[in-house]
Amino acid sequence: MNKKVIFRFLVAIALICELLMLTGCSNKNEETTSSKTENSTSKEAEENKEKVAFTKEVAKARVKYKVPETMDSIGSFKDLGLNCTIYYYTNQSSVMALYPYDDKVENVNKVTINGVEYETYKYAEKAMIHYIYRTQVGNYYHLFTYDVYGTEYEDSQVETFMNTVEFINK
Repeated sequence: MNKKVIFRFLVAIALICELLMLTGCSNKNEETTSSKTENSTSKEAEENKEKVAFTKEVAKARVKYKVPETMDSIGSFKDLGLNCTIYYYTNQSSVMALYPYDDKVENVNKVTINGVEYETYKYAEKAMIHYIYRTQVGNYYHLFTYDVYGTEYEDSQVETFMNTVEFINK
């Protein structure tokens, strides 16, 4: 019987401690320290707003292009202090995946890059910008989506990336 009471008491103490930790009950020194850390981190982020260079070559079955050296395996990297992601998709039939935000934009533009004509547009929503480039080369449809997690970004960086795209076996 005493073991059950002691066990319940210890569980109650642990829950109270966890609740205090979750609600942020801390002394003034801890708050000041975390505030200083956040400020220094944001200063570092401000200073780390350098443009990335697209130098690491990626080769797929029908296309090759260059990405930043710092890009991780899921296609993410930091550029101008923002998180960015590049997605590439291809298939032999035109499907809805190739038209991700068409219903939300007024104009789909046409541009020619390295001799290839693309349909392109920029779609911004809340805290994200989507740059869409799609084309058909031979019997294949290709879609490049360049996502930026932020509200402002230099369009020239996307253009720089797209200038690295080269289709193989046209």
